[in-house]
This record gives sequence, C-alpha cells and structure tokens, in this order.
Amino acid sequence: MLKISRLRAIQLEARFADVFGGIDKVPAELLAPAAHFRRIPRTGQVATLVVVESDDGAIGYGEAFGLPHAGAATAIINGVIAPALIGATIADPREMLGDLERYFTAMGSTRGPAIEALSGVDIALWDLKARAAGLPLATLLGGSPGPVATYVSPVGFQDHPDKSARAARAYLDQGYTAIKLKVGRGLATDIEHIAAVRGEIGPGAALYLDANCAYDVATAITVAKALTPYDIGWFEEPVPPDDPQALAAVRKASPVPIAAGENDFTLDAHARLVAADAVDFLQPNISRAGGVSGLMAIGALCARSGIRMAPHGVGTCVAVSAAVHTCRAAPAVHAYEANRLLNPLRDNMAVRPLITEGGQLVAQNAPGHGGEPDLGRLSRYAVNGLGETEERAHVHLGA
Repeated sequence: MLKISRLRAIQLEARFADVFGGIDKVPAELLAPAAHFRRIPRTGQVATLVVVESDDGAIGYGEAFGLPHAGAATAIINGVIAPALIGATIADPREMLGDLERYFTAMGSTRGPAIEALSGVDIALWDLKARAAGLPLATLLGGSPGPVATYVSPVGFQDHPDKSARAARAYLDQGYTAIKLKVGRGLATDIEHIAAVRGEIGPGAALYLDANCAYDVATAITVAKALTPYDIGWFEEPVPPDDPQALAAVRKASPVPIAAGENDFTLDAHARLVAADAVDFLQPNISRAGGVSGLMAIGALCARSGIRMAPHGVGTCVAVSAAVHTCRAAPAVHAYEANRLLNPLRDNMAVRPLITEGGQLVAQNAPGHGGEPDLGRLSRYAVNGLGETEERAHVHLGA
C-alpha cells in the first residue's frame, strides 16, 4: 500500500498582459468573453496545481479550480488538507477525503475554495494510484483510453454578428462539429449572433448556448421561447445558481433543453437540480465538484435519472486530461467541453500535449491521466515559486 509522504499546492497564474505585451493590448473579447466578466474583467488564467508524493517516490498531479482567485484553495490545501493527509495510506480517494468533506460541510463550506481544494487533491490521488499501477486512469476506473465526444467553446462576446460567425467557422475548419456560443446580452443582441452563427455553420453542426447566469427567470423564458428556429442543443445556465426551482421554471417553459451544474460543488447539489426537474444536462467541473470521484458519482446520478452529463471543460492540462480519462469510464456522458479560450496553463505547460482527433479530445494511453506538467515550463507561472521537491526535479531536468 502507498503512503502519502508529501502533499503541496502551487498557485498558478498566466496573465494575458504578459502574452500581449500589456493589458491595454489584450483583445476585448478576452477581457469580457461572457456575461459574468463584464463588471470584473478576466485578466488571465489561474489555477491551483496539486502535487502528491508517496513514500516510494510515485507522484500524482491534481488541479483545483482557480477563478476568481487561486490563492484560497492553495492556502486550504497547504494549511488544512496536507497536514491531515500526510502519513495516510492511499486507498479509495473518495473514502480518504470523506472526513475532510464532512469537516468542511460542518463549517458551512459546501461551495467554493474548500470543495475545490478537495477536488484537486482527489484528482492527484487518482493520478498517483494509476501511475503507481502503470495504468491509464481510464483503465483504472473501469474504462479504456480513447476519444471522447467533444464540443468546442467559446464563441465569446464579439462586437458584431459577422465576427461571431467567423469565429464559429474557424472552429469548424479545425475539425469540431459542435460549438458553444456565449449569450446574455439581451434578446435582440443574442438572436442576432445566434442567427449569424447558425447561418454560418449550417444545420449539420450542433449549436449550444451559454448565458453564464445573465438573466432572471422571466427574461430567460423570453429568450428560450425565441430559440425554436435555430435548432439549439441546450440553453446553459440561463439564471444564477442556488435556486433549482427558478431553473425548473425556465425549463418547464423552454422549448429547448436546459443545462447547468458547473457552479455546483457536491453530489447533493447536483441531485437537487435533478430532483427539481431543472435540467436535461448536468455539467460538473472536475476541479470543483469532487474531482475524479465526484465526476464518477455525478455520472451515476445521471444514469439513474435518465439525463446526460456534459462536463465543464475549463482548466489546465491537468484538469482537462483527468476529465477526459474520467469521461471514458463514467456513465451517461454526452460530451466534454473543449474550451479554447487562450490558456497557456493548458496548452504550454504539459509534458504530453493534449490530443484532438477528428474534433474529439483523446484520453491518451499512458499511466495516470497524462496531464503531467513540465516543471521547467511550470516555473514561470508559479506565483510563489515551486516547492522544494519540484525545484530539485527542475534542476534534475536541466532547466
């Protein structure tokens, strides 16, 4: 049996200003790609990297969701979770983390950084177990490596419908066959961009919409009723989270399917959406909804309930790789989101780059989840530097 000898979280940040040579040079569609970034701009990509090491030297990597600030989950892992787990024997990660989840729940922390921190540790533990066994994570979970049905996002907030159409066309030219468009700017503006994108991609490509919680119930219903001519695959997060009954009211009146769940953190929270008849698709994020264990449990919930799971795809190479492997084993998976918003933490940091074939992400046939970060490249994004073990590995690699 493996025993945890070290557990550490590293805060990561990749600033758009560094990519473009100044914040004033960052394109507007990056600073405000969706409804919830209009008041507080998105200035870069952030995440918490989790590194767990066993007593025999095996290493696993996980990720805790970073937005709006990765410092909180980083501090919780280093200050609370790591002291509780170091020295523990690695068995089933969900069971290992059960006491900590109950502790955070008793403290009122059923949403946000505490659960995201646990999610990142869960991913790292599963990666360590799979790498120690010499197995791909998908195989360890009862599936196999291979492609996962994928849709691409985002066609973000463009200032003219023609630009939205061109952005969608660019994704088709890359081989994707399903596209997600950001909406939430009012009925008239939304419909202009929806019509332009549908006209550009034609009837053969799937088109999904994401409002990022922009509307109240009445407005969401008005928008939903206007979507019938456009063959929409789902209308995502039309209203804010935390009110399943409000979302259920939208779904009852909507002629198109409703999707939600990326802003829910626990199996119970996702179960409440199902119990309220609020969703046709659940969209958990692996780095905030319980990690690998959480995604497997939510997939089982979907299978029992007759609905589909379409996991949220925002993250670094670690979270994306772990999610793709988990999707190869979890039940009721409809598709995984290939988020293509500029993200050096996803595209420039991996030892083994993500693979897309025929518009589908691929769970690679390698030990673990395959998203191991290159420590030399990682160092430039570590806010407070690498840990001692990572620095030693960095030097060993000749960086």
